[in-house]
Amino acid sequence: MTTKPIIRSVLIGALMITPLAQANNETTEKEKNKITEEQTTSSEKAVQSFKIEQNELLKTVHEGVLNGYKDVVKATQLLTKDGKEKEAIKLLQAATGKFDVALAANPKLNLVPINANVSIFPLITTADLVKEKTDVAIDLLKNHKIQDAWAIIGPMKDEMVISHTYLPMGTYPDAIKLATKYLIKNKKEDALATLGTTLSTILVEKAIVPLALIRAEDMLRIASELDKNKNKVKAQKLLSVAQEQLEIAVLLGYSDEKSKSYELIQTQIKALKKEINGKNAIENMYDKVKLSIKGLIDQNKEATK
Repeated sequence: MTTKPIIRSVLIGALMITPLAQANNETTEKEKNKITEEQTTSSEKAVQSFKIEQNELLKTVHEGVLNGYKDVVKATQLLTKDGKEKEAIKLLQAATGKFDVALAANPKLNLVPINANVSIFPLITTADLVKEKTDVAIDLLKNHKIQDAWAIIGPMKDEMVISHTYLPMGTYPDAIKLATKYLIKNKKEDALATLGTTLSTILVEKAIVPLALIRAEDMLRIASELDKNKNKVKAQKLLSVAQEQLEIAVLLGYSDEKSKSYELIQTQIKALKKEINGKNAIENMYDKVKLSIKGLIDQNKEATK
């Protein structure tokens, strides 16, 4: 039996417990010249908001179970070396103790959160520039220049990736106890196999949120405030920006322009733009379209889990 797959599992496990907030802005100078101040400001606010959200997510982590998991990872890493069995046994026993304490406090524990991670990949661009890049990529693909096309398409992400890592307490503690017994009986290979399998049972759920939708939602919020203060010209401009962000979400493949949700939002924004210069009270209309965008964001989250 080789230990390479197990070592790979250990490295993956070690990476899981490291929270990360990334920013990958692929904006070119050409794009910067065409992007409105509102888009840039809104995107920066969105990134900051998501960092705050990451901190909130981390508060849900079960520290005791997480520390037990870290002990298991360390023990497995030690077992890939010679003469480290006794140290590994101590770590596994410590992990078992932490799991037992957690289960004693709550015997119904099942999928326990041990990590929350938010990665952010903003792409500040315009609908026209997305179309231009897509057309170039299509021409390259027609000529079988796949790598050149990928160099254009690959960075065209505008999203937040939220991931939650869960430890299955219904099976994990017993598996660690079994691995410990194998080690005590000098069955290192069996212990490694058990630990390798156990590490692979960690559940990771991911959800993708298009930043363009977040920006559109933010533009509507600002437009609503401006409208209340009778700054209707600026409000109209921001509504147009919101429409473009929705178009960008479609062009990047995060939404479908033929979907009922997308059509409803576009119809609602058009109605807002029509009514904004009238005497009608349209505060409820803002609330409805913001609620529709939240619904579209939730749909994207559920689609990627």
